[in-house]
Amino acid sequence: MDDFNDLVYFTSVVEHHGFSAAARATGVEKTRLSRRIAALESRLGVRLLHRSTRRIALTEAGERFYAHCRAAVEGARSAYESVADLRREPAGTVRLTCPQVMAESYLAPILANYLTEYPKVDLMVEATDRVVDLFDGRFDLALRPSARIDEALDLVARPLADAHRILVASPVYLKRRGQPTGPEKLSAHDVICRSEESTDGQTRWRLTGPKGQRMTLQLSPRVETNDMRLLQEVVCRGLGIGLLPEPVVATAIRAGTLMQILPQWTGTTHHIYLLYHSPRGMLPSVRSLIDYLIEHLPASLRAVSNTG
Repeated sequence: MDDFNDLVYFTSVVEHHGFSAAARATGVEKTRLSRRIAALESRLGVRLLHRSTRRIALTEAGERFYAHCRAAVEGARSAYESVADLRREPAGTVRLTCPQVMAESYLAPILANYLTEYPKVDLMVEATDRVVDLFDGRFDLALRPSARIDEALDLVARPLADAHRILVASPVYLKRRGQPTGPEKLSAHDVICRSEESTDGQTRWRLTGPKGQRMTLQLSPRVETNDMRLLQEVVCRGLGIGLLPEPVVATAIRAGTLMQILPQWTGTTHHIYLLYHSPRGMLPSVRSLIDYLIEHLPASLRAVSNTG
């Protein structure tokens, strides 16, 4: 395609009714404007302007060409202005991906409050348990329970909050099977676990006690799954004991659907990370959501996790 600047120069000459006025408006020398328009006419093979010492006039070809040039130049200006608007204040659509259980357990009220505070921002949230590539999926942000990133992709992984994993079971299960009196007694119970904790049909739970003592238990799970919601549902229905993030089960504990057992023993800490692209050239809308999550998500987790 020929130089777009020539279309801009031609449009300016027409709209300012001459080369001298166009030169003053654009800051481009009059002789350069004249040469560029002449070169444009040469490429097109037609005369666009009738020139005299005092004025210019469009030819028929010039009239047609000017109509298209004006639309193209105005479109380009609008494109720049649309981006400039986004740079001035948070506006537009921010795309976020996070695990389903995270969205359901504690993210929804945070995002609702954020949208109230930033009325010009729209959100597209994909709640999924699969790991989404921020580049391929064209996402701005991701919340993940671990920093599974490729550093070569120029992503930032910021730790936001920690969530302890606690042992829980339903009152129905405990009435039927009894309360374990210590972690070593868990081997006599049915356990429900995440697939990533299991190898060859055996689950390893790493627990930390009240004095910092560590214990690794090798257990035979009754159910293993990679779906956190299914895991919680199976535990709630009395099929076994689960080791789950406290924010995920806190509501069920308060409702009496689940009970914490061996409260002095906790599992490995559940780290939550915020992943986003390099801050260079970041839009205010994306920056505002990052800052909002950094400010509010840790407090929300603490509030949700307060099962007392």
